[in-house]
Amino acid sequence: MFLKKFLAIVLALMLILSAGSANENVERYNGEAKVKETKMLISGAGIAGLTLAYWLKQRGYTPTIVEKYPYLREGGYKVDVRGTAIEVAKRMGIYQDLLDGNVNLKSSKIVTPNLKVHEFDGDVLGHCSDDDIEVNRFDLFQILSKAVGEVEIIYDDTITKIDEMVHFEKMEPREFDLVIGADGLYSNVRKLAFGDESKFLRKYGIHFCVFPVNNIFDLEHSEIVYFDKGKFVAAYAAGVHSYACLAFKSEEETLSSDHLKDIFEKQFNDINWEVPQLISQMKSCDDCYFNSIAQVRMPKWTSGRVALVGDAAHAASAMGTSLSMVGAYVLAREIEQANGDFNIAYERYEKSIRDFVVNAQDLAEDNHQLLANGDGSSIKMQIQLFLMRVFPKKFIQFITKRGREQMRSVANGLTLEPAKGVLKE
Repeated sequence: MFLKKFLAIVLALMLILSAGSANENVERYNGEAKVKETKMLISGAGIAGLTLAYWLKQRGYTPTIVEKYPYLREGGYKVDVRGTAIEVAKRMGIYQDLLDGNVNLKSSKIVTPNLKVHEFDGDVLGHCSDDDIEVNRFDLFQILSKAVGEVEIIYDDTITKIDEMVHFEKMEPREFDLVIGADGLYSNVRKLAFGDESKFLRKYGIHFCVFPVNNIFDLEHSEIVYFDKGKFVAAYAAGVHSYACLAFKSEEETLSSDHLKDIFEKQFNDINWEVPQLISQMKSCDDCYFNSIAQVRMPKWTSGRVALVGDAAHAASAMGTSLSMVGAYVLAREIEQANGDFNIAYERYEKSIRDFVVNAQDLAEDNHQLLANGDGSSIKMQIQLFLMRVFPKKFIQFITKRGREQMRSVANGLTLEPAKGVLKE
């Protein structure tokens, strides 16, 4: 009799515990489902935005992208994928695609002001190491877009206000739990969430124009560089890609958007070599990209439910693409690990990559000095220009070797968690 009662009590307890466990499982499932239903808006379908969309999708979220251009942007100079960003590319499954689109330079030529030509192995500008990959910006957009797959992209629209709702220039307001600005150096989201951009933009007065050209120098996976009177000229060709770049230093931090071609023509009208021919091609080109070198330096990249990633948060020349890819990966990781709690995720995101970003920006700032003081306005630059004239090949080889070592160290300055457990397609 006692045994029957005991067994009945045990059975009852097991049923109660089982019911409790089932309820916990239901609650956990519902909680995870609710987190995965978090509505996320990414502003910008560039490198940072597409990389972030990929990793959010891989982690079970369904992001939306809004892009001010009416289509996926085209054109642009080559960009570098370096160090930790290479590991991100491998985890995305796009590493082979990058290799297939590789435009890494096998040789370079430096033309001195007295028109002497010096040849070097590899590139002398980007400080690329053997493991780095250079790819045309448009090709990288295509690779990332293909990797992302199906995702809602709202083209030809932009955010105008962020409050309880997100307001758009053309579309009706919509509700989003998180808003992430991946919209570049002159970020619209940054302006809306953080205020006047002048507080964060560090400008150097270096202006440049990039445009496709005929391969007039008969280059193949190589570049040619000319530097004189504080003016910089470069051209490269790899396969079907052939581009030129003109850059100069001006006291004006920002150029008027009107008559930019005329401004560049005037700046380079006293420069000889092949510059007149390049200017002629620039003036007849409908696909010129004008911009200025600047950095974004911010004490915080997050405010409320808004976060910034890529150039919008921390633009840095020569490392911008890599910072964008790594930052997007880390932000998506932290959002998932915090179960969608953006306060926790954003704090971890900032702590994870802050030192990595600062080191990259400091190195980029040092590299700007060639153009920033290219007229010989500093003692250091006067010495460098003297050495470049007297010992051009040895001096440039020394600068290039040191630059590659510094860039390699900075680009590998962040170690990701082991790949085990990272979601893949």
